[in-house]
Amino acid sequence: MNRNRTIASAAAAVVLSAALVACGGSDGDGGDKAAPSTTSAGTSTAATSGGEQTPDATPSSTAPPGANVGDTLSLIGAEGLGTSGADVTLLKYNDHAKPSLGAFAAPPGYRLVAAEFSILNTGQVTYDDPGNMGTRVVDSNGKMYTAVPGIPTDGDSLPLTIILTPGNKVTGWVVLNVPEDAKIVAVTYQMDRLLQGEGKNVARWNLPS
Repeated sequence: MNRNRTIASAAAAVVLSAALVACGGSDGDGGDKAAPSTTSAGTSTAATSGGEQTPDATPSSTAPPGANVGDTLSLIGAEGLGTSGADVTLLKYNDHAKPSLGAFAAPPGYRLVAAEFSILNTGQVTYDDPGNMGTRVVDSNGKMYTAVPGIPTDGDSLPLTIILTPGNKVTGWVVLNVPEDAKIVAVTYQMDRLLQGEGKNVARWNLPS
């Protein structure tokens, strides 16, 4: 396994683990599900600060239109990590998710949303990445929100750290806190978010209006 990927993943896992301890919970594994036909993901140009919410992140007019829930998009990982890639499917989206524990509930003025992914390692090296680090949602104003630790009642979460050898797959949910009145229009996923540039090799799924 590439040393740079291992260091970055381990550092992120420590941060996420600390957050989980503070919340009083942990996350679980997911099972396998069949994925539909695959298309290539383009590069999103929407800027974000990497925090829970970006102040004025407006998607570029040249950004690809994305896919829909149920579609599979092919992604590549950060350069210098070998031949790294994955087929990522957004299986389901819940705009008003319920937490499995009170500690995972959204804070006042926010609601919990959840996205279920299936991730198949199509590369030639192990895909080692924090389970929720690459997920974001986008609202109708172009603001983006990052994932938080937690488990929805919909099912098991992605593992705290995804470790997928070539050809293997994992399925699980990711949860996010968004303002109560926010209209979420898209879900995005990026492999190796700590090692890739903002907006580089990002898969985007548009949600029904």
